[in-house]
Amino acid sequence: METAWLEVLRVQIRQRRDPWVVLEGRHSVEGALGGWWDVAGVLAGEECAWEPPDWSGLDLLRRPREELEDIAGDAFHRGVVGLARQPEETGDVASLLVELPGDALIVVCPMLADAAHAGAVLRNAAALGAGAVIFGAEGVSPFERESVRASDGALFRLPVRVADGGQVLRCLKAGGFSLVGTGCGERAAEVAGYDPPEGRVALVIGPEPDGLSSFWQAACDDILKIPMASGMGSLNAVAASAVLLWEIGRRRGQESGDG
Repeated sequence: METAWLEVLRVQIRQRRDPWVVLEGRHSVEGALGGWWDVAGVLAGEECAWEPPDWSGLDLLRRPREELEDIAGDAFHRGVVGLARQPEETGDVASLLVELPGDALIVVCPMLADAAHAGAVLRNAAALGAGAVIFGAEGVSPFERESVRASDGALFRLPVRVADGGQVLRCLKAGGFSLVGTGCGERAAEVAGYDPPEGRVALVIGPEPDGLSSFWQAACDDILKIPMASGMGSLNAVAASAVLLWEIGRRRGQESGDG
């Protein structure tokens, strides 16, 4: 008789629903464990040499490769597939913002449409010094399989929150964040000459192809644009987040005497 978590895993692989997260590969499993996520269980191929850490207390099941492939549906897992539960604080934006330092730089993605982009933005944020990433519930979930995969473990290293866009904005304003959005038009300043504000800054990234909504553009204190070669449209959310995190982080470091 199958354990309860394995039956849940079968369902979630076909169509994931909160609060569950599918973990593909040992690095995702180890990342979730290292981030103190609640890992319900792990399925591994009989030929896979990986073993969970002794301290984890994981329920590890081994199955023939054919059965593992039938359950997982593709080969991204490399012999290991797990099931985890999102942390209970996933929707608590207010408490997170209270805990962040006075010079925090975070990323806000109100309405991304591509799960792989969400994961890559998380990876950029972790690599370039952001303190957290907040996603709008109106967009794609950062807990989708494609996002978890693209984050390369960043999902488990950074505080990640998901909430209604209106709630996110209220919490940012209450937390004293300056909102710096991406876009174009008369308000937009080129990033090369931008003097970032002191204190807490939230970099607000819009989705392709339309960018930030008028609601979020109006909420932002500043709008930045990245100069593009003639005839080109705009960078996607992943590229834009990397450029802006790097540039804003560099300039803030210079101003504090660290650069």
